[in-house]
Amino acid sequence: MDESKLRSSLLLRMVLVGTLTIILLIPAFIVESLIIERKERKTSVVNEVSGKWGNTQTIAGPILSIPLKHTVKENDGKISTFTTLLHILPDSLAATGSISTELRYRGIFQVVLYNTKISFSGSINTGTIPQLNQGNAVPQWSDAFFTVGISDLRGIKENVVLTLNSSQLSAASGVRTDDVVSSGITFLPKITGEQKLYPFSFALDLNGSSELRFIPLGKHTEVNLSSQWNSPSFTGDFLPGQKTVTENGFSAQWKILELNRNFPQNWIGKNDEINKSSFGVHLLQTVDEYQQTYRTAKYAILIVTLTFLAFFLCEVLTKELLHPIHYTLVGLSLILFYVLVLSLSEQFGFDVAYIVSSLAILTMITLYTRAIVTHKRTVVITGSVVVTLYVFLYVVLQLEDYALLIGSVGLLGSLAAVMYLTRRVDWFSFGKTKE
Repeated sequence: MDESKLRSSLLLRMVLVGTLTIILLIPAFIVESLIIERKERKTSVVNEVSGKWGNTQTIAGPILSIPLKHTVKENDGKISTFTTLLHILPDSLAATGSISTELRYRGIFQVVLYNTKISFSGSINTGTIPQLNQGNAVPQWSDAFFTVGISDLRGIKENVVLTLNSSQLSAASGVRTDDVVSSGITFLPKITGEQKLYPFSFALDLNGSSELRFIPLGKHTEVNLSSQWNSPSFTGDFLPGQKTVTENGFSAQWKILELNRNFPQNWIGKNDEINKSSFGVHLLQTVDEYQQTYRTAKYAILIVTLTFLAFFLCEVLTKELLHPIHYTLVGLSLILFYVLVLSLSEQFGFDVAYIVSSLAILTMITLYTRAIVTHKRTVVITGSVVVTLYVFLYVVLQLEDYALLIGSVGLLGSLAAVMYLTRRVDWFSFGKTKE
């Protein structure tokens, strides 16, 4: 390329700077891919540790299932029989428990694990179930069973005993049917059709990770949870009616009625609707360095563009020309900022990583600019722009709900500043030499 044309043509330099900005999108995308890769690595480590301790737990039950033997007379006079399962949910269900947490480390990655001890109580009433009074359906009481759904059975720490009336029943592993839940434990009671009300109680000592959920199977379901974890996120279809969150932990209470959910108290056969009505608490880690770093990297093209604009503006105002290599090195240093934030945040947290990385890049760009230009004003302007951009970006990241508003105002202010500073520039004569 002819050096004289590069020096004299303002339009040519603008095109080169714009092309370079677009080319720098490639390393910016590579940085975003690196952030995603590190986050996936953390997820795999969390899943590995959680799999040995206990995954996210969802508790459902107990559910009383009674086989019904149906007798049908065919058209040819033959009598045939078949069996269906009648599932009955509790009239009342109450759960009270506490969650104790601990943090485990695998390398540089942190995993939130918990142990919960929960007591359940309630009652099941079979006296109002119409399916039990049909003439062609005979209940097989000796084959009836109770099921408690537990999503990850590896988390069970103690044997589970169901107290039914005055008798105690030890749990058997697995479920007898997947009509309601696909994973859990089973109790085999000795009941008859003469008894209508079945009060029950049992306790769970359960390990899990990250999240604990319940399914509201009672006509009236009440759950009370407490923990020393001070950053809970209440998830699912129902929020707690009462909650208290302090630096010392949280307590929450849910009260859910049959009318609040989309499945009945009893039915025959399979029903997948109950799994769509869970609720509970997520033990949130307040700082997710990968999410914050990824959001930061999304602004890479904006930071590069505005920094290049500051350098180009200094060219216009001082008539001191910069080579495309100068822009390239400054742009690469701006991209390196995000790699520094990612690597440092894994060790020291996002805030410290952001401050250290921004100071390092600011120092490098300022010293480099001081070495390649003669006007101190250029150093002051470019350094001020870089400082402003990093401070502005940090504020935007902290105020997520107002990010669009603040970003729009910031861009408007930047454009206004450029228009003001270049209002007296004669763009037609820029770059021309005197006769």
